[in-house]
Order: sequence, then structure tokens, then C-alpha cells
Amino acid sequence: MLSLFFGLTLVFVTTGVATAEPAIEKSTHSSDQNYTLAYKQSVEEDKPLMVVVGAPYCPACQVLKQTTIADMSRSGELDSVSLAVVDRDAEPELAKQLMADEKMIPQIIVFSKSSDGHWKRRRLMGYQPIQPVRTLLQKVRDLGRG
Repeated sequence: MLSLFFGLTLVFVTTGVATAEPAIEKSTHSSDQNYTLAYKQSVEEDKPLMVVVGAPYCPACQVLKQTTIADMSRSGELDSVSLAVVDRDAEPELAKQLMADEKMIPQIIVFSKSSDGHWKRRRLMGYQPIQPVRTLLQKVRDLGRG
């Protein structure tokens, strides 16, 4: 019950600007194929990689995908990123690498390259409405310029 409470609580957390490489992994699971394609697109098109990690049983994860992510995608606000959705239960090893041992879901993790070529990771945890995601993406754009 406590984990459900934490999963549904609105939490806005950024991990700062941590140096981190996106996970590189290959398997036959559909969520991982989604991730692999998004990672490849991110590298080829020099775009940030945005990963949503969740689970089918998680109400906050479903609402995040059906509202915030869907609305931002429809409006074109996510055109500047490569987007992947990863099911934590179907791909536990990939999710663990992406989430850096933080178990709370959902998580929005954005990897981007700074002007010096190093990967940086920023993340939001818990359900997020549109504005915090916009703010995160703006920080990522600003990081890429500086």
C-alpha cells in the first residue's frame, strides 16, 4: 500500500546534471526494441533521448502516457526528442540501468549530449503534468547550447 501511495504521489525530482550514458541493450522484447530504435535515432539525428519507464499495473504510469505524453506528442512538443517507452517488468535489466537504482515509477529520463560531447541525464519522477516536462526539455535545450 505504501508503494502505491508513493507511485501515485505527485513528485517532481530532477537528479541534476549527472553524467550518464544511455543504456545500450538488445533483446526481442517490444519495449526494448522501442528503446533501441529511439536510441539509434537519438544518436543519428543528434536529438535528446527521452525515456518513459513505467509498468502496466501502475495507474500513474498509464495516466502519464495517456495524457501528458500523448498531448505533448500530438502538439509536436516531443518532435525535438527521440521517445521510448520501457516496461519495467518486461525489461527489468534495461529499466534498472536507465533508472539508476531508483525504483519509483513512472520516470521520465532525458539523456542529452552537452556541447562538450558528454551525455547528461535529467529526470522527473512520478506523474507529471505538461509544464514540468516542458521545463525539463527547455533545460535540456539550454544545456545543449552551453
